Amino acid sequence: MSPFWRHVLLTVLLAGAAGFAGVWVGARRLAPPPPTPAMLPSVVTELTARGLKGLTPEQQLQLTMIAEDYAAQRARLRHSIVAANFDLANALGEEMSMGPQTRASIERVKNIVGDLQSATVDYVLSLRQALSPEQQMVFDNKVVEALMADPK
Repeated sequence: MSPFWRHVLLTVLLAGAAGFAGVWVGARRLAPPPPTPAMLPSVVTELTARGLKGLTPEQQLQLTMIAEDYAAQRARLRHSIVAANFDLANALGEEMSMGPQTRASIERVKNIVGDLQSATVDYVLSLRQALSPEQQMVFDNKVVEALMADPK
């Protein structure tokens, strides 16, 4: 191989490695937090901790168990979102277009975010089931307020 082609090959390899490293660092360090329905869980936590009157010890235990299960599931899903974003960064680094790997990675991110949203709704409905009809009315109003609030 002539020195010219060796230099071209070396330049292409170094540029590719630098591009991959840039995407990797950007995905790891500069990525915004994954989208989550942050306001709803905080309102639910606030309600179950202080806002609902007359919780029995059994209800408190049940609500705590539901919240712990959700927290573990949410942590797993958030970790999956980070991993999916990393895969998306790699796909973009390789394709630098809306190619099949990039599209598949985007779908994976969308599916996991959807799973997180579904898990959050299941969490809210599970908490609601542990409440009395009077507590459910207060709970329902606060949940609707949280969902309709401006996220500014």
